[in-house]
Amino acid sequence: MPSERIQRQIDRLLDEAEAALGRREWPRVLELSQDALALDPENADARSFLDAAGRAGAGAAPATPSQPASLTPDVPAVALPASFAAGRYAVRRFLGEGGRKRVYLAHDEKLKRDVAVAVIKTDGLDAQGLSRVQREAQAMAKLGDHANIVTIHDVGDEAAGGGAPGAPYIVSQYMSGGAVDTLEMPLPIERTLEIAIGVCRGLSHAHKHGVVHRDLKPGNVWLAADGTAEIGDFGLAVAFEQSRLTMHGMLVGTVAYMPPEQALGSEVTPRADLYSLGCMLYELITGRPPFVSDNPTAVISQHINTPPVAPSWLADACPQDLEEVVLRLLAKDPEERPASAEEVLAMLERVDPAGKSASHSDSNVLDRLALGVFVGRESELERLRKAFDNAVSGHGGLVMLVGEPGIGKTRTTQELETYAKMRGATVLWGRTHESAGAPPYWPFIQAGNQYAAAHADDLPTVIGPQMTPDAINELTRIFPWLLTGVNVSVPPDISDPEVAQFKLFDAYAQYLRAIAAQAPLVIALDDLHWADKPTLQLLQHVARELSRMRVLIVGNYRDTDITRQSALSETLASLNRESGFDRIVLRGLSRDEVAAYIKARANVEPRREVLDRIFEETEGN
Repeated sequence: MPSERIQRQIDRLLDEAEAALGRREWPRVLELSQDALALDPENADARSFLDAAGRAGAGAAPATPSQPASLTPDVPAVALPASFAAGRYAVRRFLGEGGRKRVYLAHDEKLKRDVAVAVIKTDGLDAQGLSRVQREAQAMAKLGDHANIVTIHDVGDEAAGGGAPGAPYIVSQYMSGGAVDTLEMPLPIERTLEIAIGVCRGLSHAHKHGVVHRDLKPGNVWLAADGTAEIGDFGLAVAFEQSRLTMHGMLVGTVAYMPPEQALGSEVTPRADLYSLGCMLYELITGRPPFVSDNPTAVISQHINTPPVAPSWLADACPQDLEEVVLRLLAKDPEERPASAEEVLAMLERVDPAGKSASHSDSNVLDRLALGVFVGRESELERLRKAFDNAVSGHGGLVMLVGEPGIGKTRTTQELETYAKMRGATVLWGRTHESAGAPPYWPFIQAGNQYAAAHADDLPTVIGPQMTPDAINELTRIFPWLLTGVNVSVPPDISDPEVAQFKLFDAYAQYLRAIAAQAPLVIALDDLHWADKPTLQLLQHVARELSRMRVLIVGNYRDTDITRQSALSETLASLNRESGFDRIVLRGLSRDEVAAYIKARANVEPRREVLDRIFEETEGN
């Protein structure tokens, strides 16, 4: 009997098959029923759907003379392709369909062997993308035969009507064991190590030949008849790569296994594949990827901001050595991951499957489980995204996140940071301090220094054309590093303090405008309830300029720490009159959101009495 996990997959396939039957899309009914039978060969509903598709002429199940009239389609059914390459690859049956390809089992009539033919879906691919598919397949073919890489036998394109070039296809080794994602997880540690070691050997071979996979996941690791793990689908991620979020809600890629640098459009190196391997290993051990959410952006945000919960919290037995490998692979900074697949391989080969399990003290269980979970806040996030989208179009603004300590103000800002970075924005942070001693304007100085440090080589070309020489000179009062530039000097003192302050504030506004001319800019200001009066005065000045800038400022403060006499209270009263100002109040999570929080982090459904007590004690905070 299928496990609960596999049964959910079967039910999903059957639901889709039923919907396709209602639309009389018989080829789709055929495909979905075959997929369900691959998971449960005895499933009666799947066989009924398959028989119905066959009677309708979809190309697989045998027709019967007792076909009911109600199942006769009104339009001609689309049959399976008979063959590819002018008859060389005779199609036997349909194997499955993914987001990028349709796969058939075929027989190579020339070399007398079974092969898999993957027909690439060309939707969304331009001529450059089509050529990439072919180039990457050819590059993979040059890797030659390797025990842990699916062998590419041939590439071509199936002629469309009129003899025009059609969909490209790739002919590869047929893997009768299916993909790793069809296995019931979690796997035994011994089997997990076997698969991981095989994947490492395949990655090592590919990386030595300059090939980075970019989409390593259980669905792209295939099993031979003897159980050997082999990596497939090299190159398709390159051809289809659109990993940056170009508009709200559009993200192409397998986010559960996507390294942070790839999601943000940064340089992708072999260490990106190692991060994806860490995500895959995590799932083989625990039964789930390290980060989960219904929202792709939220998953990416966790990849970027959230340390993973150690696998041993979610697995009954995970050797300590194996856990250390997984956590190193999941380092946010590529430089902190192992240097190569060979290094990972050596680490895995030293793991004793029956070795000592990882353990942690009970004192930090709740702290570990609480890290990084983000649920609810959809309406608040939508307002933040809208404010950012307005800033991208040149109408910046200021948004304040308000709430008690620990309510999630910084975490919500991090979610916006992910969204903004995925759309190509620059995000800078500044933080105030409870203790005295920080210089005036400290959060804004921090933000300005961050940008200068990241753009040390090209800073003169960024700010030079956008700022007046006098403004650059003024900024030397808070940015001494500007004095290393050409023709930059400390301006003379101004006797009128208000005039001096205005000139400095105007210079800082020019600096932000210059940065935003390169890319949209988000400035996050933490803990403004501790801000000094000069910092708040600069905030007010900049806020008046934002409506004509590609800049969004997001500040947060504790309303529990604000009184009528505080400096921030006076500033908020003034800011409330600005057209681009918004105030978002964060309160405790609802009871259902608390339940979702517990389920997302602890991987359990809380009992009602436990949930009630937690909600009563925490009030959703």
